[in-house]
Amino acid sequence: MQNNLRRERFRYYRRINNVSQRQLSIDLNVSDSHIRNIESGRGNPDVKLLFKLARYLNTSPEELFPDLANIDSVNDD
Repeated sequence: MQNNLRRERFRYYRRINNVSQRQLSIDLNVSDSHIRNIESGRGNPDVKLLFKLARYLNTSPEELFPDLANIDSVNDD
C-alpha cells in the first residue's frame, strides 16, 4: 500500500516536471536503476539524495515520500 503511494507521488512529480527516470539520474548523478528502485519502493534515498530529489522536483521530502515521513510508528514513551 505505501509503495503504491510512493510510486504514484514520485511518478506524478517526475511527470509534472517533465523529466524521465533516466534524465533525473543523469542530473542528480545517480544510477538510473537506483531511481527506478526508489520510485518502485524497493529502495530508499539517503538523506542527501532525498533533499536533492525534493528540490529538483520542486516539492518537499514529506510530500514526495510520505511513507518515509510517517511518524505514526514512533513510540512516545
